Amino acid sequence: MDDLELGRIPAQRELPEPVKFAWPIMLLPDLFATPRHLALVLGYLASIGWEVFVPDLRAAFGKGSTAPLEKLHFNDLAALAGEALDGIGRDAVVLGHGVGGLIALKLSEHRRVKASVAYAPLVPGFRTPLAGGFGNRLVMMLGRAIKPPRGRVLFELIADSDPFTRAGLIKAMVPDSGVLATDVMTGAIEFAAADKAAPRFVVAGDSDIFAPFAQTTKFAESIGAKLATIRGRGHWLIGGRALERAINETQRFLVRALGQDLLLLYPEEWKNDPGE
Repeated sequence: MDDLELGRIPAQRELPEPVKFAWPIMLLPDLFATPRHLALVLGYLASIGWEVFVPDLRAAFGKGSTAPLEKLHFNDLAALAGEALDGIGRDAVVLGHGVGGLIALKLSEHRRVKASVAYAPLVPGFRTPLAGGFGNRLVMMLGRAIKPPRGRVLFELIADSDPFTRAGLIKAMVPDSGVLATDVMTGAIEFAAADKAAPRFVVAGDSDIFAPFAQTTKFAESIGAKLATIRGRGHWLIGGRALERAINETQRFLVRALGQDLLLLYPEEWKNDPGE
C-alpha cells in the first residue's frame, strides 16, 4: 500500500498485481468514520484486481478555503471529494458508505466519474438515528460537532461487522459535522437528473434502521439509481458476510453499466453476463 497526495489531500492507494480493471475505485466513509473503517473493502477490492484510492478528506478540514469540521456542509465535503478525484487524474468509479455513499451519488455529476456506487446511503429527508440522541440534537442546533453513537444505537450500527474488528472500529470513530448531518436529514441536497450523470447504483440491507429500506428504495428511484438488496443485513455492509455479497452485486452492475471497456483482463467467469 502506498501513501500519496491527491492534490492537497493525503490518501492511500492499493495497486494489485495484476490490475484487472481499466479504472480505479475511490472509497468514501460514513459519518463518524475514517479510512480505517474501509480497510476490509479496500483489501477485498484489491484482491480481485481493482486499483483502490482512499482519500483522507478530514485532513483538509479547516485548511485554506475549506470549512472546519463544525461548519462543514454536505456540499463542502462533496467538493473535497471532487478535489481528490481530480488528484487521481483519471476517470474513476466512486464507492461510498452511508453519507459517503451520498457523496458518491452526488459525484456522479463529476466529469471524471464513470459510475457511482452507494452502500447503505443515508436517505435525504430521513432523521437517521445515526446522528440522533438528545446531546447530538442539541449540538446540531448550536452548529457544533456531533459525537459517534453509543449504547444500543452503536450495537445496531456494527452488528453485521466481523466480531474481531469491532473493538477497533469503535475506537477509531470520531466526531463529525452536525451541519452536514442536518443537511442530510432535512433533505437539503440536490442531485442531477439521471440523464445528466454517470450510472448510479445503491446497495441496501433490508434491516437497516439508519437508512430504512422503504425510504432507500424511494430515494434510489427518485435519482434513477439501480438498487440491489442484501437480505437480512443492516447498515454495516462494509464488513462481515454482507461485504462479499455487496461487492458481487457491484461487480455485476459495473460490468453491465460500463461494458467490456471496464476489463483489462478477461477471466473465463467474466466472458458471459456475470448475473447469469
